[in-house]
Amino acid sequence: MGTGFLVDSTHLVTAAHVIEGAAGITVAVNGQVVTATITGRNVSEDIALITTDKPVTGHTFTMASTDPPVGTEVGVLGFPLAENFKFNVGRINGLNVQNGPGSDGVGHITQTDSVINPGNSGGPLVTKSGDVVGIVKSIRILVVDSTGQPVERVGEGTNYAVSGAFAKTLVDKWTAGPAPVPLTTCDAAALPTDNQISVTVDTPDERGSQVAQSLLIHAQAINGGAYSLAYGVFTPEAQADQGGFASWSSEMDSSYWHSIEVGDIANINGGITANVSFHTTQDASHGPRGQKCSIWHMKYTLVWDVVIWQIAKAAATVPSDSC
Repeated sequence: MGTGFLVDSTHLVTAAHVIEGAAGITVAVNGQVVTATITGRNVSEDIALITTDKPVTGHTFTMASTDPPVGTEVGVLGFPLAENFKFNVGRINGLNVQNGPGSDGVGHITQTDSVINPGNSGGPLVTKSGDVVGIVKSIRILVVDSTGQPVERVGEGTNYAVSGAFAKTLVDKWTAGPAPVPLTTCDAAALPTDNQISVTVDTPDERGSQVAQSLLIHAQAINGGAYSLAYGVFTPEAQADQGGFASWSSEMDSSYWHSIEVGDIANINGGITANVSFHTTQDASHGPRGQKCSIWHMKYTLVWDVVIWQIAKAAATVPSDSC
């Protein structure tokens, strides 16, 4: 999980390492949760452009054409530690830094003392005018001690972003002439699918988008036949309640999710509950009361597992409707 920012209604910029090895990409913008694909990626420079499957509304950023001078006040926008949105202020304290992580003297690295944490990666480093002058890359954690040996240590006030001006040249190129990168296939049995699942987040709780993203991963995997990936969204206890993978997956081979709607969220001891409705189609033998089209109304109990809300329990709030 990382951060990205819109440059138009369908394109977001992020760090290449945020999407490295991704089998699926979900994006949450202002309560809208959609899927995305990779339009361009440069691993050595740590820049990527992704395209959403449909337009989203939100602030679009302007990328600066030149680097700001050292001393310029900047802010880091993003979702550190996979938590809610945060804004941290600092200054530019180095340009074209040659000892940045992974740069090998060729990276276009800007150094800042703005506070950065995991989860900020891919987010914008902005000036007071709102122009993007950097894409958050990393903090410095590997330094050399007095004997020349590398030691693990956080270098305070020594954080890195890819130059926004340089990144703009790649983003403009990919926007004009896309260079798609295929997503990773993590399940050999998975079937091709467009996975156009409609997602609605109908709650002011900021965790609503995170819950929707977790359920979208689950639903996309079911639609594509990547059942082991879908099964991994359950907690180990919930997996046991399902009777094990073979039992659970045997009823999924005809199921297809079409929409997800996340409603009220409430805190409970050790996690949250979320009221969720979703629309599926399935063989009549797998549908409640022999129906082929169902609208389910569920209360999910979910627990946070580093970057995803895992499903701990699911209970119907009312019987499913036919559709």
